[in-house]
Amino acid sequence: MRDHSTTVDSWLGLAHADLTEHVRKAVRGGSATPDLWSEVATHPVLAARVRGILSALQSQMADHRDHAMWTAWTNRARKALDAPQPAPVEKPKPAAPAPAQELPAFSVATATAAPPPKQAHVVPPVTFQAAGQVPSTTAK
Repeated sequence: MRDHSTTVDSWLGLAHADLTEHVRKAVRGGSATPDLWSEVATHPVLAARVRGILSALQSQMADHRDHAMWTAWTNRARKALDAPQPAPVEKPKPAAPAPAQELPAFSVATATAAPPPKQAHVVPPVTFQAAGQVPSTTAK
């Protein structure tokens, strides 16, 4: 199998019709790995041309009996083409050991202190009435 970089280099010089045939074969055959599409994505002009060809292929296959498969293949190729390039991973530096923090001194006075008193909540009574009903008692 050819190296992906040589494939991409050969695709850069192809005419539109020839590039369409190569992309069609790569998409349909399923032989194109995500590595090929990520290599294509490194060339912005070629990536734009391939995206256009994928859109054209999907619209051409709208009335085809294998429309669902072509849609799946082109979507897989688009997803691989649009996948973000992985950022280089930096190894974190080992952190310096944190100095031991001193805990506050435990005192018996704070442990046996009474909890604060709870405040009483006054909730007014609510009377539900039907529409047009007049309250029978009046508050004074």
